[in-house]
Amino acid sequence: MDQPNQLHRRFFDIPNLQYAMTYTWFQKGSVIQHFLHQLKYEGNEAIGVLLGEKYGEELSSYFHNEWDLITAVPIHFKKERKRGYNQSHCIARGMSKSMHIPFVPLLVKSVNRKSQTKKHRIERFDNVESTFHLKRPLHKLEGKKILLVDDVVTTGATLQASSIPLQKAGAIVSIATISATRN
Repeated sequence: MDQPNQLHRRFFDIPNLQYAMTYTWFQKGSVIQHFLHQLKYEGNEAIGVLLGEKYGEELSSYFHNEWDLITAVPIHFKKERKRGYNQSHCIARGMSKSMHIPFVPLLVKSVNRKSQTKKHRIERFDNVESTFHLKRPLHKLEGKKILLVDDVVTTGATLQASSIPLQKAGAIVSIATISATRN
């Protein structure tokens, strides 16, 4: 395993995390913030797929055959029904297309909690702990290298909580996000 980078160190709670990567560092008022807002709140799924494709192309230039499959952080089915899609799935589908790695939605979010935008790290983790589960018990994940995708990472609590069921199933997890705040 390579030396942990600034983002990787944020995930000290995730044992055996292989890689932690972000496409950009979050900056208020940036083009990426605008794109993510369009994706998450204005119904523009295509931006997510495009960002995923571009990010996947970038990662492909550094990693060859590193992952067996790509999955994404789920949102609760009520939120997905209201929005019409999961923004992280859009990004993961784009990455899958450009990296030629299958996208498989492995996780579900069983509890619909309030937004985390105003919470601190401990509050965020307490808010999401035990809310992510495998869609079905999968024994086929043992030893599989999985790239877990999300749109934005702030404290890392959501990615930490969603990686737990994958690791319990024996998967080797890496994390990729479009943007990350600097902590």
